[in-house]
Amino acid sequence: MIDPRDVDRVPDEEWEEFKKKAMQDELYYKGPGDMMDTPEGRSRFCRLNVSGAFNKPDPDFPGYHIWVFNNQGEGLIVKKRSRVDLALMENIEYDADGKEMSRSYEPA
Repeated sequence: MIDPRDVDRVPDEEWEEFKKKAMQDELYYKGPGDMMDTPEGRSRFCRLNVSGAFNKPDPDFPGYHIWVFNNQGEGLIVKKRSRVDLALMENIEYDADGKEMSRSYEPA
């Protein structure tokens, strides 16, 4: 399994080869409709990944990232630019089953 943090560690000259290998991994971000968009996918991400912070490019806001703070097997928090007010970051907390528990906002 590829560590999602490897995306930030791969040298530019190795990027294409890394991407080909990564796309075969079940946790690789493939754009809108990926596993973080469903409770089942979030639950799977929570179980399979170690505790830690991960990020992926935000498809709705180029230049920004969606952050995932995972507590393996316990739950996770997804932090992203608010779609309602661009001056805010939206924090959504999910339980181990991928169901939303709470939502909060903070200045971006």
